[in-house]
Amino acid sequence: MRYRFQHLDRIYEVVFEHQGSAYLANIDGQPYTFEVLDAQPGVLSLQFEGRPIMVYWAKDSAAQWLARDGCTYQLQKPTSRRQASMVEDRYGGAILAPMPAQVLGLRVVEGDPVEKGQTLMLLEAMKMEIPILAPLAGRVVRLLVKPGKFVEKDQLLIEIGE
Repeated sequence: MRYRFQHLDRIYEVVFEHQGSAYLANIDGQPYTFEVLDAQPGVLSLQFEGRPIMVYWAKDSAAQWLARDGCTYQLQKPTSRRQASMVEDRYGGAILAPMPAQVLGLRVVEGDPVEKGQTLMLLEAMKMEIPILAPLAGRVVRLLVKPGKFVEKDQLLIEIGE
C-alpha cells in the first residue's frame, strides 16, 4: 500500500509491504521493519525495529491517522493529477472536518494569506492531534469554528479563496 504524509513542511512517501509475519515500511527510500503484536480499536502494539511501541490510529474513507509521542500523521493515498483536479473543482477552497473532533487551536484568522500545506488549525479526536492543512494557496475567506468547539465529520471549517 502506498501513502503520503506531511511532517512540518516536507511530504514523505510511504510504501507498506507484508513480509511473512512482519511488515516493511519504506519511507522515502529508507526501509523499516515492524511486526504487529496486538491490534485493538484505536491502538496498535508494534515491535518496530526491535523495540516495542504503541501507536494510536483512526481512519475514515479518505485517510488514516497515526499518533505517537504527541505527533499525529495523516496518511493519504496519493491521488492522480486528474483526481486532485476533480476534488479541487468540486470543493474549491472549502476545508471540511475529516472526522468528528474538537478544535484545539487555530493557526490563522480571516484575511490571512496561506500557502499550500500550511497548518491552519489543530483538531483532537481519539487522543490524537490532527493538523488541518491548506489544500491550496490563497487567503482565509471565512473561519467557521472556534477553539474548544466540537465539529462533525464533513462540517465546513474554513474557506480559502484568492
